Amino acid sequence: MKSICRSGLIDACLNALCLLAILAVSVPSVSAAEDAPIFSHGEGPYELIIFTDYFCQPCQKVEGGLTQTLEDLIERGGVKITIVDLPLYKLTPLYARYFLYALNASSGYKDALRARQLLFKKASSLGAVTAEHLERDLKSEGIAIKAYDTKASLARYTELIRKYGVRSTPTFVFVYSPADVRKYSGSEPVKKGMAELKQALPSP
Repeated sequence: MKSICRSGLIDACLNALCLLAILAVSVPSVSAAEDAPIFSHGEGPYELIIFTDYFCQPCQKVEGGLTQTLEDLIERGGVKITIVDLPLYKLTPLYARYFLYALNASSGYKDALRARQLLFKKASSLGAVTAEHLERDLKSEGIAIKAYDTKASLARYTELIRKYGVRSTPTFVFVYSPADVRKYSGSEPVKKGMAELKQALPSP
């Protein structure tokens, strides 16, 4: 398995995002894309945008040990962290939709990250392949979900994918300033980028 999961053309990713919207439960939509829920927590002069796919094996390896690091970075301050699901695999739209449902119902970033961790675990073992499976497994772990029309959230995903020209996973984009934007794709380059970010942040 290569260290990067590739999609071919970015248009395929954007088409998959449209599929995500079609799969969404029909409830009142969010009025504007910028108001739509996506995982975006923390504040500071720097920004980290994470593009991954639940079924990408390198992504599973990277995100498997990332939850505590992300929590630490958010609590430490200095960096805003945004997570974008890049739908490269058949079941990804389903999993991404349920992450947004969990995010919509969560009381904070820790709940959302816990939901994400479970979704990655299920994807790595193909432990859930239908909406019913995901609802059952999330609820059994005490993770709340709240359905909504995800179209506006997906529009925000699409904007970020296009803005940074992301075509593979895992890809981490580190924004230190408008003139200093670093993009790393693949497990080892991502580790290098995370080490640079930690070094740039002030000591706790």
